[in-house]
Amino acid sequence: MSPARKRPGAGGWKPPPNSLFPDLPAPLLKTAARGPSRRPPRREPAPAAAPETPRAAAGAGSPEDGGRAGLRRRVMVGVILIGVWGALILGQLVQIQVLDHETMVRRADSQHHHELTIPPFRGRIYDRNGRPLALTVAVDSVYVVPPDYSAATIPEAAERLAACLEVPVALVERRLGRDSRFSWLKRRAAAEQVACARETGFPVGTIEEFGRFYPGSELAAHVLGFVGADGDGLGGIEFALDGFLRGEPGRRTVWTDGRRTGRGSRVVRESRPGADVELTIDSYLQAVAEEELARAVAEIPASSGAVILVEPGTGEVLAMASAPSFDPNRAREFPLGTLANRSITDPYEPGSVFKIFTAAAALEEGVTDEEEEFETFDGSYRIGRRTVRDWKPLGPLTFAGVIQHSSNIGTLQVADRLGSEALHGYVQAFGFGEPTGLPLGAESRGIVPEKGVWRPIRLATVSFGHGIAVTPVQLIQGVNTVATGGIRQPLRLIRGIGGEVQPPEEGVRVISAMTAARVGQLLAGAVLEGTGSNAAVDGFSIAGKTGTAQKAEAGGYSETDYTASFAGFAPARNPLFTGVVILDVQRPNHSGTGAAAVFGRIADRVLWRDRRTGWGTERLVSSGRNVRQLARQRRARVASALPGTGAPVGPEAPARDIVASRLRMAEASDPATSGTTLIAVAAGTPSAAHEPPVPSAAPEFLPPGPPGSLEGGPAPEGSAAEADPEAGVPAPREPSAGNQESRPR
Repeated sequence: MSPARKRPGAGGWKPPPNSLFPDLPAPLLKTAARGPSRRPPRREPAPAAAPETPRAAAGAGSPEDGGRAGLRRRVMVGVILIGVWGALILGQLVQIQVLDHETMVRRADSQHHHELTIPPFRGRIYDRNGRPLALTVAVDSVYVVPPDYSAATIPEAAERLAACLEVPVALVERRLGRDSRFSWLKRRAAAEQVACARETGFPVGTIEEFGRFYPGSELAAHVLGFVGADGDGLGGIEFALDGFLRGEPGRRTVWTDGRRTGRGSRVVRESRPGADVELTIDSYLQAVAEEELARAVAEIPASSGAVILVEPGTGEVLAMASAPSFDPNRAREFPLGTLANRSITDPYEPGSVFKIFTAAAALEEGVTDEEEEFETFDGSYRIGRRTVRDWKPLGPLTFAGVIQHSSNIGTLQVADRLGSEALHGYVQAFGFGEPTGLPLGAESRGIVPEKGVWRPIRLATVSFGHGIAVTPVQLIQGVNTVATGGIRQPLRLIRGIGGEVQPPEEGVRVISAMTAARVGQLLAGAVLEGTGSNAAVDGFSIAGKTGTAQKAEAGGYSETDYTASFAGFAPARNPLFTGVVILDVQRPNHSGTGAAAVFGRIADRVLWRDRRTGWGTERLVSSGRNVRQLARQRRARVASALPGTGAPVGPEAPARDIVASRLRMAEASDPATSGTTLIAVAAGTPSAAHEPPVPSAAPEFLPPGPPGSLEGGPAPEGSAAEADPEAGVPAPREPSAGNQESRPR
């Protein structure tokens, strides 16, 4: 017999659990359908009714209802998430399209529209004769796109590009490795450098820019200044007149696509070129000044120096040279110390050259005259606890001799008569203590003691150029006042801007024309017979004064460092130019005669070129003849004319009448001799008669060197070359405020 089939519900068989829907009851599991049974359904007795639970009585749903509820919850969560996500998107769209519309438009424009600056054409700079000193030329600047270079190609590319562009390899490597789409390699490169960079085969680009070019290289470098990489003026005229020279830049709009490929451009505003500037500088005189200054710095030697030349009648600066100099085409390669214009930035104690202004004040006030004699007390003078010394014992001197031989003791006696208030007034009237107004920037005011009653030692030291500091431009403005007949003419460096002539300023009279003439005669005597003999030029009369001053340092004055100077004008009558030479020197080559020699060489080249006749002198047939011998011959020729003039002579006569009797500048000394005028080198010593020049005497070449210059041959007896009047060994110096003149002046 076969075993009885177990029936559902009978025994322990249960349907398999629903693994997919464990929450559903097992009877809902669908099983495989069996074939129809032929047996009639068997009736089972109904089970006993179980008591109802409270939950069932409350109407709890069936399992089918519970599954549907869970499904509804999941659907609801999905709908909510989708709604939130849509709301966020809608909010972002509102933010972009409505709230940030303008910002997004600008950002899109910045990505596709680029505003480029069109650099203006910088104005040119010319000298007084139309010669170009600074030009603007079109040059190429080299750039790269760093993403075009991989880490493997950067080392080789940097080495080859750096060699072509003459820049450091490390700099090129750093710029090739930048995280940007643009990087400069070299601004304003030379044409051969650009060609070499392109021949390397590495991807480089060029942009045309305007570069500054100085055709004279170092010529007038400190006057012109230079410009930076962005075209901004950084010194001199380039800085002072940058607003006129730079012009106004233009604008260009460039459209690009997403790959930064250009798709078109449009000029929004054209650039406006800068204005051209015409200077008062004369290129020839500037070159002469720089050559002679460089020669002196090398031969003396000197650590630095400055030369300024000015046209007396107009105050126009003809030349302004400084040493050491630099090339503005490559200014970055020079030390910062060489870029400063010492003529306007560096005040210094002028020393004995300042006696020019003390003499002018004394003669104008009438406290002395050229013939008055002063005792020099064997070269040593006591003021309280301080001692002032001359460079050597000079004995009794007339006031003319005081200036000729540069006596400090004689000068301070005249200053004592003037008084501190009067001397201070003349110092200010000559322009010291105030900037000259030259458009060069950073001009120093100098140092002038305050007005009031000075101590006797202060009055004494200021009278011979110590205890006061001036700049070279202030000094030449003061000396030029004497050269122009007593009118202080403001210095002028700009003749025109943009084709418009700049009118000169009106001058201010400081001293009378007669006083200026008297001072000019004293200065002519200082060159002919005194400390300035190295400035003499054959065939011309030169007026000037030397100066030597110790440099101030912490606690006193230096024992080794000096400033040697010479200031004067040539010719002495109707001067062609006024000049100042400043040299920073050391012992034993510290005398002002070295600066006088520089002035003499410049005057020799300038005067012979201009074919000018000097004051009371004539051109010589032989340029090698000595000016002293010429003066002696002329003294003998004109001495007989003086006694018959009838002018009062002697200490009892008024000072101006004495000078008028000697000069006779507007009268003929002898009615029978037309065109002859008596000229005195110093009061009481006529030196020459003004005679018509000999046409054939003007040489067709420049003479090898004036007397007293380094190549002028043996110096005459008593000259600076034989016994340097400013290079004598002084007495031991005492630690006092007045002993700065114990050193030669």
